[in-house]
Amino acid sequence: MATEAKLRARLTDERLFFMGMAAAMAIVTFVGFAPTYYLSSFLAPGAPALTPTVHLHGALCTGWILFLMLQTGLVAAGRRDLHRVAGLAGVALAIAVVATGLFVAARSERRVHTAATDGTMADPYVFFVFPVTVATIFALFVTLGVLNRRRPDYHKRLMILATASMIGPALARIFGRTTTIVPSAIGALVLVNLFIIALAAYDIRTRGRLHPATLWAGGFLLFSEPLRVAIGFSEPWRAFARMVMN
Repeated sequence: MATEAKLRARLTDERLFFMGMAAAMAIVTFVGFAPTYYLSSFLAPGAPALTPTVHLHGALCTGWILFLMLQTGLVAAGRRDLHRVAGLAGVALAIAVVATGLFVAARSERRVHTAATDGTMADPYVFFVFPVTVATIFALFVTLGVLNRRRPDYHKRLMILATASMIGPALARIFGRTTTIVPSAIGALVLVNLFIIALAAYDIRTRGRLHPATLWAGGFLLFSEPLRVAIGFSEPWRAFARMVMN
């Protein structure tokens, strides 16, 4: 009986943690995009209208965040049958998020290359590395999560880290509203580590060590951060970005 009670307590703790992570990401997404997207008609009534493609991408990304909350909620409620059925829609949603994200980044009208921004973080050809790597890492982690769907401990961690990688733009907007000393893109790379740290801390508290998915996927995210900056400022990358964006 004691063993069964401990198991129930562990499962309850696990479900609450992953639901909390999903809820935290939803809050970050809303706070980050409230001034320019969710509440733009109230907070920035004179701002330029967003294109239909940007609206579509925003709706899809919002859908993914809500989908993650739904999936963690279904598991917490013991409805793994519905969780598996909904997972099929999640695959299609993830593909649409990646496709529209890359399209919006390549056709961005907000970022303009000028002599003043050439070779800086404000250079659209440098900055292009961030949305591309976000989409790539998100797609990679979601794919690995789907492939590990029969291993729930791997699956849930990969999906959480996939979403953590995706909310970088929201984190960048939050960071950019607090300081202009450090580029917002760099600030986002730092802030996303808070979700990795939270997952690592949970693993150590409950398992005594890092889960392999946290170790390798979280480690990959950390390793990619300085690599993104180095690639973005390289001439081969900027030549590639000029070709794609023009």
